[in-house]
Amino acid sequence: MDRRTGTGAVLAASLLVGAFVLAGAVPLQGGVQATGSITGIVTMDNPPAPGTLEVNADQAVCGDTVPKEEIIADAAGHVANAVVRVAGVPWPANVPPPTVNNAGCRFVPHVQITPTRSQLEITSEDDTLHSTHSYDDRNRTGFNIAMPFAGLTVTRPLRRPGVVRLECDSHDWMRGWIVVSNDLGAVSGVDGSFTIEGVPPGTHELSIWHERLGGQPQRVTVTAGQTSEVSFKLE
Repeated sequence: MDRRTGTGAVLAASLLVGAFVLAGAVPLQGGVQATGSITGIVTMDNPPAPGTLEVNADQAVCGDTVPKEEIIADAAGHVANAVVRVAGVPWPANVPPPTVNNAGCRFVPHVQITPTRSQLEITSEDDTLHSTHSYDDRNRTGFNIAMPFAGLTVTRPLRRPGVVRLECDSHDWMRGWIVVSNDLGAVSGVDGSFTIEGVPPGTHELSIWHERLGGQPQRVTVTAGQTSEVSFKLE
């Protein structure tokens, strides 16, 4: 081998490795990039006590009250149903389709996140007339599906990114939320925690959405094979 050619090849390889290091990318065998995870906690000060809403229709099916769901937080201030997204990081393939169930005269789950162009599966287990009426973030109707009996299943597409609000025209207390997103994300649980897996190495910006509360974006650096931690305080 010509010494100059060999030297050039070594230099090119070194530059390539350096580029991967600077970008934070760690390639695995077969060309698959290693990823890391983000875990975090969502909190608030002075959380409200759990409450209920009075049911004004179909008490035989719905009961006399249903829980308030717009802010769910424990006594320590851990907040459920906050949606955290990683800007610019796409979803993996084969994400399970979203579902929403009319159950106990509530939309279950109350909040969820799903990729754009998902097919939403709408079901009901209540033996009463519900409607699953969706509105986009401009308050325009997306679909309005009558669910007249238990066991019915209907599918509707979620074609555009944005926040979809669900209401029931028969029961005015029913609310649900679907964050339709191009960006990978997760919803905080009842303990305020969330985990987002499959995040490429590098520094990422995280946004947070909640139906009533607000929070500031955060930046976090992810390392392949490791878990990075972050926290959000909502107000």
